[in-house]
Amino acid sequence: MQSEIEDVYRVFARYPRPARVEGCQHCVTENDHHDLLGAPLRELDAERLRRFSHKALNTWGDVDDLRHFLPRLLELSLRGDADLHGLFAKLRQAGWTDWPEDERASLRACLSVWWELGLTAEDRDYAPWGTLAEAGDELGPYLESWWGRDTPQALWTLVELVGEVAHTEPGARDERVVAWLATTRGWMEEAFFEISETGQTELAEALSEARQLLDLVTLDEPVADGLADPDTGPSGSPDPVTGSGPSGAADPESARPGTDGPSDRP
Repeated sequence: MQSEIEDVYRVFARYPRPARVEGCQHCVTENDHHDLLGAPLRELDAERLRRFSHKALNTWGDVDDLRHFLPRLLELSLRGDADLHGLFAKLRQAGWTDWPEDERASLRACLSVWWELGLTAEDRDYAPWGTLAEAGDELGPYLESWWGRDTPQALWTLVELVGEVAHTEPGARDERVVAWLATTRGWMEEAFFEISETGQTELAEALSEARQLLDLVTLDEPVADGLADPDTGPSGSPDPVTGSGPSGAADPESARPGTDGPSDRP
């Protein structure tokens, strides 16, 4: 990801280091100012930036101040040394999706690489979806790249998303995400059988439970005939999220028999 991070430094170099970052005199101390401006941008550590990242746009600094420190904040966050979720909450507050095209492109390049790493990571604590959703960006390209992945992390993230949506009040659900989830029925069933054969019991059970929840989440979404091809992703009529076609999804009753999984529900 280093080349993408370097591009962020290059693009955002147009925002010079401020002589002073204005803030609420009751909330920001002289020590805070010294910590923030006491070292070159690339040498600022997470502790020096912590208070600014929490207070930015509210009681300390404006959007251009945030843009100046953004490359270092993003670098530290993507490496796990700072709060990426909180950073993108700030960027959403700053309206980053309306920034100049090169700024948006450099940030999206980092997000895309980070998302790809998240779909292949071995660490289950790596939970990219919540942060991605917090970023406020168009989700279609990320969902499209996720579809059909058979890595454990990609499947665990899918299980967690189904559970999250299932426990969200229907009126508060993102309809685009629900529509996309409807295309994952066949993918989830195929993954269940493949994972079962490899002896990954915990993940297989989670997929089975998620597949049952999926019917509740996507009750009003159509189920097409046949399984989607995991190598090509959704196909058919246009998908409301990505613009590509949704997968054909398997009817649970036609899935492989004799397996304690999605096809054997009461």
